[in-house]
Formats: sequence, C-alpha cells, structure tokens
Amino acid sequence: MPKSLPVVAAVLLSLVLLLGRTGPARADTEQVFAHLLVVPAALPDGSAAADRLPAFESWLAETFGGFTRLGSGTGGWKNESGQIETEINTAYLTTASRDVSKDIAARLVQDFGMRVPYVLVFSAGAFVARSR
Repeated sequence: MPKSLPVVAAVLLSLVLLLGRTGPARADTEQVFAHLLVVPAALPDGSAAADRLPAFESWLAETFGGFTRLGSGTGGWKNESGQIETEINTAYLTTASRDVSKDIAARLVQDFGMRVPYVLVFSAGAFVARSR
C-alpha cells in the first residue's frame, strides 16, 4: 500500500465529515460545490501523464479560481470482464458556484484519455473573508 494512501483517506474522510454537516449557512460563508476528482498517473498508451498536469492545473485555476492537489493514491474498479483493475492517480479538489462535474469530466477525457472520469460533487459552504 502506498504511504500516501492513508493520508489521502484521512483527508477525504475529513472532507466528507465537514461537507456533510447540515444547518443554516453562516453569514460569512457562501454556497459552493466542491469537486473531488482523480487524474491518472499514466495515459491509455502507458506513457506518463505528468507532462499534461501543468496545463490541467492551469485550466483548473483559470476556470474555477484554484485547486488543491491532495496527493497520490491508488484506485480500483471491476472492468467489463469482471476483473479488478487498479491505477495510480492524483486526487484534486476544486470548488465552483455550481456543479461543473460534466465540464471537469470532459476535460479529463480530453487531456488524459480517461474512459470513465471520476468526479464527486459535494454541496458545501465556503468561508468568505470580507474586507473591512
């Protein structure tokens, strides 16, 4: 098991617990949609995806105002033949004022050739610093 996997799991659990809270939004928060996504470390042809990350991260920053690279981990799923496939990936978090998961998924297909992009969306409240 990669050493970073427990760290990523702890971060994701914290996000789920924090984002899952209910109650009225405080006056210094605004409604946002948090998007958790994974980017594969390898392209479909087996070559490294690292050279494509700067352009993707730039797109996230320009389009949504920023991102957080949560770290590397490993994901797995059953393929069409019922076999378990795994891949090394990097998890990212970005927020937007609306659900933009389809836009992110389309970009993951375009930039990384993902067959089935993985994008989770959570409704959340984000702290907004008010200038005095």
